[in-house]
Amino acid sequence: MDGFIFIVSPEGKLLYISETASVILGLSQVEMTGNDLAEYLHPLDVEDMRQALTLHPTELPPPNDAGQEFTVRRRFFIRMRCVLAKRNAGLTTAGFKVLHCSGHLKVRLVYTDGFPHLQNMGLIAAAYALPTPNTNTTEVRLSRDMFMFRASLDLKLIFLEGRVAELTGHQPQEIIEKTLYQLVHAADASELRECHEILLNKSQVTTSYYRLLTKNGGWVWIQSYATIVHNSRSSRPNCIVSLNYVLS
Repeated sequence: MDGFIFIVSPEGKLLYISETASVILGLSQVEMTGNDLAEYLHPLDVEDMRQALTLHPTELPPPNDAGQEFTVRRRFFIRMRCVLAKRNAGLTTAGFKVLHCSGHLKVRLVYTDGFPHLQNMGLIAAAYALPTPNTNTTEVRLSRDMFMFRASLDLKLIFLEGRVAELTGHQPQEIIEKTLYQLVHAADASELRECHEILLNKSQVTTSYYRLLTKNGGWVWIQSYATIVHNSRSSRPNCIVSLNYVLS
């Protein structure tokens, strides 16, 4: 997947962004560096970014040594402004592209007047453009460990590519009309629901790893890259297309 590296201060200022941002967004490194990241975010994602930059009290155990540094993992999805020509932009909605961001906050223990506190030093993360599935099933090229499905917006399966039988034991017609939630391990349902909500809000998501029920009663680990496809005439959400990687 194509992506770029960025570093953000606790206040949200872009301290660094790699040159490859221009390939993904059409915005230059020089133009963006030093500006508030919020200037390039979808308005509804500004709060998500603020939360990613916030160090929550429950995230770290009390450290003991002055100067000790910690990292706190961050994984989130944001929509950033994309000014590339349509033929080069990939999937965008109203001029914004969904990016999967993964990185960490850097935190240091410091003492002020003899009292310890945790200092947030900022976020370093990689941002990746999500793959865009071709909605024409005859043109979807999948590797041996992948299958594709279409689902309604509530994740009810309406089409499955035939390779699902080889990977899970289920024939497509056996699980059509079931929802993905009916096939997911109970321990993974909550994270899947969270990813589903992100998908409905932002039109694309990369799921966490989750377990899918096989026909013989076992489980396979899967990660999905899901996209909401819009009706070309009305621009309303039409269905979900998901590319699914079977890991085990």
